[in-house]
Amino acid sequence: MNIKLKLLATLVAAALTSACGDTKHTLTPIETPATQEQPDGSGSTDDDHGHTEVGTEGRLVVSTFDSNVLAVLSAKDGEHIDSIGITGYPQYLYATEHHRYVMAVQRDAGMVEFVDGGVWQEDHGDHLHPYEQAPSLVDFALQGVKPTHVNAGKHNSVVFFDGDKDTAENAQVMVFNESNITNNDRDFATLDYSTYQHGAMQTVGEYLISTIRDEQSSSTLPSQIGLFHGHGDHFDQDKVFDVACPSLHGSAQSSELVAFACADGVVMIDTHDNAFTHEKIMNPAEFAEGERIGMLRGHPEKDLFIGSSRTAVYAIDPSNSSVEKIEWQASDDARLSGAYFSAEGEHVVLMDSAGVISVFEGHAHDNEYHWELAHNITVTTADLAQMPAEHGFTMTLSQSQQVAYVTDPINQHIIAIDLESGELAHTFELDVVPKNVVWLGIAGEAHDHEH
Repeated sequence: MNIKLKLLATLVAAALTSACGDTKHTLTPIETPATQEQPDGSGSTDDDHGHTEVGTEGRLVVSTFDSNVLAVLSAKDGEHIDSIGITGYPQYLYATEHHRYVMAVQRDAGMVEFVDGGVWQEDHGDHLHPYEQAPSLVDFALQGVKPTHVNAGKHNSVVFFDGDKDTAENAQVMVFNESNITNNDRDFATLDYSTYQHGAMQTVGEYLISTIRDEQSSSTLPSQIGLFHGHGDHFDQDKVFDVACPSLHGSAQSSELVAFACADGVVMIDTHDNAFTHEKIMNPAEFAEGERIGMLRGHPEKDLFIGSSRTAVYAIDPSNSSVEKIEWQASDDARLSGAYFSAEGEHVVLMDSAGVISVFEGHAHDNEYHWELAHNITVTTADLAQMPAEHGFTMTLSQSQQVAYVTDPINQHIIAIDLESGELAHTFELDVVPKNVVWLGIAGEAHDHEH
């Protein structure tokens, strides 16, 4: 299915009316259940139990290079829902913990703004009630020096601000949730460091597991891991884990484990019953000199991780301390540009910078878990030399269906790929060149959300 989206005029209009980022936009809602705005901003009422159907496909938020305008599309058919102006160009887009809001990270400007995707659900006691309304820019925003690493956990979202070596500005970690965003509530905890660092972090309930950099080090990378306990608006340090993690870069979380990638291995922290014990899986002997894991991915229902070095992708199984190379090879002159677990953790999806997507299926055998190649999909047959400057293929995965959405800047497309069949499901044609894309909506089966 090919669907042409006429975005350009709308994007220009949105840019002109939102150059300062604080202009209020009057939005025409799409067809939704009738709602009445409440003091908490949720748009729901206690007696609002009319169950008008809300689609499960969700929405896509798309950025364009060097533009402060985000386009919101239907993930079902690519329909252009609205264009939202923010303060500046966002280098990165991430979804919050329940996928209602997009976190638009403007690293150079030291700001994170939030756009309500307009699709969410609330717990009404005896049922989960879905809502659908027009997307909008919200008042809640974060400011700090160089927001870089962003995570969304089971119950909250977290942003690591690196600080700046040249200006001697210190790092910070801010932990908040969708309720804070909805209500513009600044009552959340912040960890203030005494130095800068290119750090990483994960949250576990009221705890924060975050990196520590030696202030005397010449590197911006940390080398230790700390456990911090939230108390109102701040965190207190409970302990420093007794394990070295040189040149720490990258972290991820599974069902009961938190992992941090070090130059010489991966540290695993067991969070079951707040035990916070640790062990370290050392790099395998077959690693090339200087090779290391620098990126980690986890899934909330599996205690397995995916890690990548510059040249390879590995399956990490903490149950037997194994690091097994996945049989994957980037295209000639290409590198890994995306790695994700699917919504249910049944697939690992890898994409290289040439736009070749590899879908792996997980299989358990003899108490070991292996990933086997199921599909290879090529995003485009166009000459890659035609790729616009500052662009590349980017990907986001639906959290309600087995679908990956991939930007194609060369052809100005977004394509939807069925992960089960490996087939192209839709092509959404754009009048702008897409930079980044993120999926928003209700995760899991409709009316049965669990993240």
